[in-house]
Amino acid sequence: MNNQKITQSEKIKIFLNEYYFGYGTYYSILRIVAGPLILIMGFYMYMNGNSKPGISYSGFMMFFGVYYLLKPFITILTQKAWFKNFDHNYHIESDKIIIQSGKSKSELDYSELEKVLKRKTYFVLKTKSKQGIYLPIKNLETDEIDILSRLKKN
Repeated sequence: MNNQKITQSEKIKIFLNEYYFGYGTYYSILRIVAGPLILIMGFYMYMNGNSKPGISYSGFMMFFGVYYLLKPFITILTQKAWFKNFDHNYHIESDKIIIQSGKSKSELDYSELEKVLKRKTYFVLKTKSKQGIYLPIKNLETDEIDILSRLKKN
């Protein structure tokens, strides 16, 4: 079994990459463009607002635009437990993955996987229960990369 340590900075990079680019083109464009667009619309409404409700709504839009821009960074700052370092042992076999952390041991059969995605620096294994397992490529051996690549194609 290989001992794999995913550092906090690696987990944050994976989170940001999945947040912006992990859900398809539509969500990527929405998450990149929507915050600045809402902010600009709020400023426009504030400058050209003629009524108190219009100006109040523009303030809300500006606040929400800033929040939408900073949302992933707010998540990183407020949910620090998500990004803690942890060690686990894993072994990728031809029919299952065995993950061991401390005294607990789990076996994940490949039939439970919904998707296997290969990103630039890591593999994403999505289970049918909507959980994600992220395995950095730099920590994988060649035969493990081959097994995961074959799963990706199926």
